[in-house]
Amino acid sequence: MKLRLVYTLFLGLLALAVLPANKNGRATEAKVGNTGAPGDEALPNGIPLTCISCHTASPITASMGVHIIDADGDTITQYVPGTDYTARVEVTAVTGDPKGYGFQMIALKDDGEVDLDGFTDPGNNTVNNYKLATIPNGRTYAEHDNVSNSNIFDVKWTAPPAGTGDITFYAAGNAVNKNGLNSGDGASFTSLQMAEDLGASAQNPAAEQIGLQIWPNPAHERLNLSFNAPRSGDYRIIVRNLSGRVVWESVQTLATGVQQPEIQAIEWASGVYFMSVSGAGIEANIKFLKL
Repeated sequence: MKLRLVYTLFLGLLALAVLPANKNGRATEAKVGNTGAPGDEALPNGIPLTCISCHTASPITASMGVHIIDADGDTITQYVPGTDYTARVEVTAVTGDPKGYGFQMIALKDDGEVDLDGFTDPGNNTVNNYKLATIPNGRTYAEHDNVSNSNIFDVKWTAPPAGTGDITFYAAGNAVNKNGLNSGDGASFTSLQMAEDLGASAQNPAAEQIGLQIWPNPAHERLNLSFNAPRSGDYRIIVRNLSGRVVWESVQTLATGVQQPEIQAIEWASGVYFMSVSGAGIEANIKFLKL
């Protein structure tokens, strides 16, 4: 059994080693994710294949970190739904003298390990030193665009909607010697878990714009919803629990004006919920409590 495991590991690493140098990113060239995230490329026994799988045993060693930065330049520990941030990946050489750097990153919703798909490709890759790449399973990664002279990658990221819950960023990075091979490089990988700022998720500006209200709050067996539809059309109403799972959803064709539907909530578990109303070019959300 041990011999078989070693042989499997050897074949997996050999498969990576014989690939051409991935200077344009693993998602771009090999069509795989190697961040160490659940669902990324792995050996049959589940061991993830990251940059470390090939770029090791080198004079260069590296460490890395992921930080989420707001518009004021402050590092945050909780995200505000729908807010634009900078997801900063920093690959640091601990030893050696690297000549360039690379990375790959993805952000997943913890519940169901779903790709949040919140990264933005700035388009000018020469200046911003990263791009986005989507692989066959539908996941989209931010990764280096050719070898970067900078060890810092600032990726534009928009936080998911209210009710998404906990999320995790997964990233892997290289500090390389630019010999065109995977020898002599240093690699590392890391993850950053982040919770939703529930206080900030109570209501967004769009909710105030359409007068979105819920009563009673806390709710018991049923709750009443009120909002002003700016124009006639289809409106989607979704209720999510604290982990982001949809517990109730309805699409309704409504006329312009005040709407006051009633929703049965008797079968919902006690806890914090988020309701979103989308349609007519708006997306409003509000938080409430179910007893």
